[in-house]
Amino acid sequence: MLANASSNAVRALDILLVIANAHEDGLALAEIAQQLGETKPAVHRSITSLLHRGFVESAGKRGHYRLGPAIFLLARRQARLEPLIAKFGPGMTEFARRTGFTVYMMVQAGVDAVCAEMISRFTQQQLWMGIGARVPMGVAAGSLALLSMLPEADARQIIERNASRYAQHPAVQHVDEKVVAAQAADARRRGYAVNLGYYLPGEGGIGLPIKATSMYEMDIAISFTAPLELMTESWIENIVGELKSCLA
Repeated sequence: MLANASSNAVRALDILLVIANAHEDGLALAEIAQQLGETKPAVHRSITSLLHRGFVESAGKRGHYRLGPAIFLLARRQARLEPLIAKFGPGMTEFARRTGFTVYMMVQAGVDAVCAEMISRFTQQQLWMGIGARVPMGVAAGSLALLSMLPEADARQIIERNASRYAQHPAVQHVDEKVVAAQAADARRRGYAVNLGYYLPGEGGIGLPIKATSMYEMDIAISFTAPLELMTESWIENIVGELKSCLA
């Protein structure tokens, strides 16, 4: 739990994050409580408050809950992302067309990175993540690229806050705060982030950081996954050049 944060507020936010991953049928109260490690009465009190504000609604199945309309209406009022998607979306699409790779636009949301846009030629393929999915900052190339743009003290604080989450996140190689800190330092040196197969068997990734150009924008990262067998140093340099060319 976050230091100096209201336990009720944290619980309500955690409920929203859990429900966001549910299907249209929603999740039962017992399932939500189990995932959060909380008691059902405590979770029910928070859900009742969220229901009254429209952030959660009852799903089709009795006793099941899903995200309510207030979430989507609030999201539509966030205008900073739309210009960025319009600006970089065509380049992401062109890069996906040329390479066949699925391309993601990642943005920071507190100690997490969230997928704001995704371009893929393979709509039926099982993908790394979809729009709205989130990972702890430091997991995979896109969030490493975001981390690399922060002042080092801020990045270090986020890594420390996420240390326990790295151990819990699905991975095929060992990942801890030291590994993430080393990867973030490598990303600062290179000017882009490289994930050499830490999270998916045989798959690595590259994340290109793009700094905001005004106070009305936000930092973003454009990332993609690629087969590890391709990811030699020369190939990585060439493909990053290709991505920059498409985005330009």
